[in-house]
Amino acid sequence: MKRVVKVLITIFIVTLIVFTQNSFAQNNSKNQNNMVEQWKADLIKTETDFYNATQERGWGQAFIDFADDNSTLLRQDQFPIIGRADILKLFKGKESNVLPIKWNPIKAEVSDDGSLGYTWGNWTYTVKDKNGKENITYGNYVTIWKKQPDGKWKFILDGGNTTPAPKD
Repeated sequence: MKRVVKVLITIFIVTLIVFTQNSFAQNNSKNQNNMVEQWKADLIKTETDFYNATQERGWGQAFIDFADDNSTLLRQDQFPIIGRADILKLFKGKESNVLPIKWNPIKAEVSDDGSLGYTWGNWTYTVKDKNGKENITYGNYVTIWKKQPDGKWKFILDGGNTTPAPKD
């Protein structure tokens, strides 16, 4: 009888441990998913802040402010611009220029540890010709972001391409 009681107690304890571990793992998984979703929202906000900075402070200054020290810019028909120092050279004297470009993020993804992420979306560049007719160029972009020690996101890679006009 004592043996049966010991076996039942052992089964109960093992079941309790397994249940507790599964419950703990499920809670950790839910917490991790919540953290990743929060990081994605933070990254979308950073991308939006980046765009707003181009309109408020100028294109060059925004790129300088949001660039990681080891960032790279990929531009159509150009060689890569590698490192913050070359980005500073690229925008020297043009920091406050506001260009007629608009972009919006469509999606963000973030690594499970929250250290890296990317955003991508669409952009439009609108200029008027000498007759006042608007000419619009369309494109897509992708920006890869790295979380800094202070918790802010800085881009490490930014690039884009032109696309045909969207179909209505």
